[in-house]
Amino acid sequence: MSFKNITVAGAGVLGSQIAYQIALSGFNVTVYNHHIDTAEKRINALKADYQRDLNLTDQEFQAGLDNITTITTDLPEAVKDADYVIEALPESLELKEKFYAELSQAAPAKTIFASNSSSFIPSQLVKFVDRPAKFLHMHFANKIWRFNVAEIMGTEQTDPAVYQEVLTLLVKLRWCQLKFIRNNMAMFLTLS
Repeated sequence: MSFKNITVAGAGVLGSQIAYQIALSGFNVTVYNHHIDTAEKRINALKADYQRDLNLTDQEFQAGLDNITTITTDLPEAVKDADYVIEALPESLELKEKFYAELSQAAPAKTIFASNSSSFIPSQLVKFVDRPAKFLHMHFANKIWRFNVAEIMGTEQTDPAVYQEVLTLLVKLRWCQLKFIRNNMAMFLTLS
């Protein structure tokens, strides 16, 4: 599969950055957030940072915004065409469990799920999804337009082809990939 439609669930500090950075790279992005106005404000607030740090023009910044096709509070609407969903919700295990149960019912069978969690490892969350072979972590550093690093970690159940598909996406996004080779709190990593 080649990713075309990416959904970012949660438009907080990091979720808004993830959504905009992916949109700026030319992908169709849908944002799922409980408050549309908050998501819009956070994404638009990135303009000053991108213009200062990356020297984007108004038109270049707008081109990224134009690739954010939808911001919605309706999860089934947000994921109906998603090839890939990146969850960037608050660090609450109960919230993530509820979200993944709903996502598992709403998303097409083709959709790969990733968590941006910095508090939970994939083996803690994979039990909440209906497709463990298509689940992994994809964690980003704050200010991702400057620190373009993504940490990738699957579980023993993650299909190697899914893992490779996500690594291919990161190449297209021009992000450095940190591949974790152990799924525990003390991890070793290799640079790709």
